[in-house]
Amino acid sequence: MQNQLFKSNYWKYQRLNSQTIQVGNIEMGAKNPIRIQSMANTSTHNVEASVKQAIEIIEAGGELVRYAVVNNKDAEALKDIKESLIAKGYSTPIVADVHFNPNLADIAAKYVDKVRINPGNYLDKRATFADVNFTDEQYKQELERLEDRFVSFLNICKKHQTAIRIGTNHGSLSDRIMSRYGDTPEGMVEATMEFLRICKNQNFFNVVVSLKSSNTRVMIHAFRWLALQMKKEQMHFALHLGVTEAGSGSDGRIKSAVGIGALLQDGLGDTIRVSLTESPAKEIPVAKQLVSHFKRLGNTSAVTDTDHCNINFYNYKAREIHKKFNAQFKQPLVISDLASLDEISPQSMLDLGFEINETTDELIRTEQAPDIIFAGEKFFPFSTKGNVSAIIDCKYWDERCNGYPLFALEEYKITQVKSPEQNWVQITHMQLDAETIKLLKNDETLVLVCFSYHKNYVQELKAIFNILIENNIKTPVIIQQSYTELEHDTFKLKSAADLGVFFIDGLAQGIWLKNTFKESNQQIACLSFDILQASRARTTKTEYISCPSCGRTLFDLEKSLEEVKQATTHLKGLKIAVMGCIVNGPGEMADADYGYVGAGPGKVSLYKGKNLVKRNVDSENAVKELLNLIEGER
Repeated sequence: MQNQLFKSNYWKYQRLNSQTIQVGNIEMGAKNPIRIQSMANTSTHNVEASVKQAIEIIEAGGELVRYAVVNNKDAEALKDIKESLIAKGYSTPIVADVHFNPNLADIAAKYVDKVRINPGNYLDKRATFADVNFTDEQYKQELERLEDRFVSFLNICKKHQTAIRIGTNHGSLSDRIMSRYGDTPEGMVEATMEFLRICKNQNFFNVVVSLKSSNTRVMIHAFRWLALQMKKEQMHFALHLGVTEAGSGSDGRIKSAVGIGALLQDGLGDTIRVSLTESPAKEIPVAKQLVSHFKRLGNTSAVTDTDHCNINFYNYKAREIHKKFNAQFKQPLVISDLASLDEISPQSMLDLGFEINETTDELIRTEQAPDIIFAGEKFFPFSTKGNVSAIIDCKYWDERCNGYPLFALEEYKITQVKSPEQNWVQITHMQLDAETIKLLKNDETLVLVCFSYHKNYVQELKAIFNILIENNIKTPVIIQQSYTELEHDTFKLKSAADLGVFFIDGLAQGIWLKNTFKESNQQIACLSFDILQASRARTTKTEYISCPSCGRTLFDLEKSLEEVKQATTHLKGLKIAVMGCIVNGPGEMADADYGYVGAGPGKVSLYKGKNLVKRNVDSENAVKELLNLIEGER
């Protein structure tokens, strides 16, 4: 059903045609630039601090600044913040972020350029995660009550020319929605559509929409489903992208790039916010890099007339992997390219995280060591057994080698020297003619290594998968992509934004990254694992779900996150949430194994899953109590 939505030429980067909205002095949506924004973490009623932080965000390149509105004092302070910024020469739009109390949204709408409300708690009570059943009549009555209250808010916004954001979060769906749709992307979409239908009926179109989650798969599928539903109901609202509670440091940046990048590749998105548990101004350079990366595709021209460009890439189910291949590798692979080394020495393998049995020269793979080593033309002196393999250029491979051969397609077609187990073959979209497709169907030893030199390489890789799926070819596919002269932080963002979607959609079985900049093989391997983890395709370390902090946070969230990391980084496979307040806290606990949630000034509540275990723990002792809770359960 989703395949009816985005049938466009995939060689051209094309944004979904949303309608223009006006937010203060800037336009958003349609052909306007993708706008960049952040959110202050000051107490909003502290006008001086809030203005100072807004200026930091603006001077870093932020085009909108948002503030948490907790009470009437915060709501009234927005007027002073706006006036002070204008007096200092800053006309940047400001946004109020309101939860739980619609009366605060009414007040804020008189002073700011946009108000964000959350469908999960605008009028509904926040979720209790209890089994709540609504009859059809009760459900209808709740929708009528919602409409009456929401229309009065829209009338205020019309009067003051205030835009709104319908900002739905996976972590704060209401019991009413979950009673019908569960804690799902579909539930997120329906919660949003209830409000959008009212906006449409009231001829109020100055609206932007977001559906956020700390889970990149949930976030991506929710936005795709929303785009389909809006299309069906003839809506064209602008979209605000972000991975909520992404975390900090490298992990937070990679997770944000995977989620936002996948949707920008789809042509969705009119404004973005990168949510990091760091100073708000630090979010802006990351967002600017992502926008710049996709802006380059604006003038990409077609390189082929093939109909495969017009096959949609949405909602594909994960394909079955060849059983022989899957028997050895049960999760997406990480390939490290050592071909450029002068020699493959024991030290080079130790640097990659392997251990070596000195008696047998057998490689022993640790959790962060790659699954496959590409030796190129080099002699590979180690025995590979169990869960690690080597790939060798076909010109230097024979059956006595420890590993499997890598061929160019034409080499594979003419050579007689092949492995009876695995033959890795590099291929591009343009090589997938009828003869090659027949070969792929008839050779169960093949592992395809797909790459592209096209400017819009992601769309060409998508076209390869379209052809394979059309022809029911179940050959495992490795994504190989080379980047040139990128320093490490840029390399991380671009590769995550480009390639994460192939693992989120369950299409690729391995990642093979290269970078011509002075990048260590260990750095590239770690990045590959991080992309797979951010895509929820493979877990190799502890995952942290943490919000970026705002005016609701009543303890030092950034410091607490670092303390939690230091205490728990050894707990591979666990998801631990560190949340500033209860807006999304309990909801995101449903996706995390353990939670550390702000409960009041200097107080923290601890959760196991979505269940509250300890209430109002002193923040000074909360990390120790969290560790005790985790260790007591293991």
